[in-house]
Amino acid sequence: MNRAALLKLAGQVLRLPTAPYHEHAVRDFVTGYCRQLGLPVASDKAGNLFIRYRHRVAGAPVVFVAHMDHPGFEALGPNRAQFLGGVPLELLKGARIRFGSVRANVRRVHRDKQLDIVADGPLRAGEPGMWDLPAFAVRGDRLQAVAIDDVLGVAAVLAALTDLVRANVPAHVWAVFTRAEEVGFPGAVTVARSGKIPRRALVVSVEMSKERPWARIGHGPVVRVGDRLSMFDPAATWHLETAARAGRIRLQRALMDGGTCEASAFAAFGYRVGGLCLPLGNYHNIGPGTRPRRENVSVADLNRLVGLIVQGARQWRGFGSLRQSLRRRVWQIYRRAPRRWGKL
Repeated sequence: MNRAALLKLAGQVLRLPTAPYHEHAVRDFVTGYCRQLGLPVASDKAGNLFIRYRHRVAGAPVVFVAHMDHPGFEALGPNRAQFLGGVPLELLKGARIRFGSVRANVRRVHRDKQLDIVADGPLRAGEPGMWDLPAFAVRGDRLQAVAIDDVLGVAAVLAALTDLVRANVPAHVWAVFTRAEEVGFPGAVTVARSGKIPRRALVVSVEMSKERPWARIGHGPVVRVGDRLSMFDPAATWHLETAARAGRIRLQRALMDGGTCEASAFAAFGYRVGGLCLPLGNYHNIGPGTRPRRENVSVADLNRLVGLIVQGARQWRGFGSLRQSLRRRVWQIYRRAPRRWGKL
């Protein structure tokens, strides 16, 4: 997918309202988009989405997972709201919120992240809200939006599926789009517990992760070796790095410990997992001075991420032999090592 088409798709998805348990607009877009590609779309009892692409490849799939929510607000009534997601209370003080066409100001913040608000129009309980900031913009290589984490991950997986379908790439790929990751992974845990994903699959979390000094915006997507909670499968890391080399894709490899992602949730239920992410500026909209700001990523990094997902799908057929090649590489290093055990 070229840059213009990718940014058009990203803009369509990133302009949609979303919050934990209020992903309906994103979910409807994903469903319609994938059906236009001719891909089957299934759902589970929690509203997670499953999209399957299979062309001339047998065996278990490689599964790319992204979540459809972003930290956001839920109206509890005409003068009351709640924030859903992990941010410091300081960020909410005096904040401006947009509930569709209705705007509101926060007057008081309670410890449980319930908010007293003043709205300029009628509000219904259950209405989702987002920060009152410009929804989407591209300036040079920087893409800025209110809800990049992880809605842009959804867009990246959709773009990769588009490239796979249009090129008839031999691959077996699932895309799983989950709900409510930002409040404790209930969507991902529901999927993991259900066993819908074959146990021999590789589950790759596609995320946006807080920029770190060792993983910088503009230096390529990150093959994530772990998150704040756990370390991922080394064979998965080897597979993704091999895919990047095959596609000549610039990347970074790092422990992204700014948060915990859905790979850890799947690993907890026995799945083999890996991780991909983009370094993210203003993570969870936390800007300088703890004031709300749009998140931002590199457009070049996004383009490389899509290419890496496609290459990860292309190379999946060789994952079994790849694991053997990892063992052979270690064996080569071992054979060259001097042996001077001496007496113990």
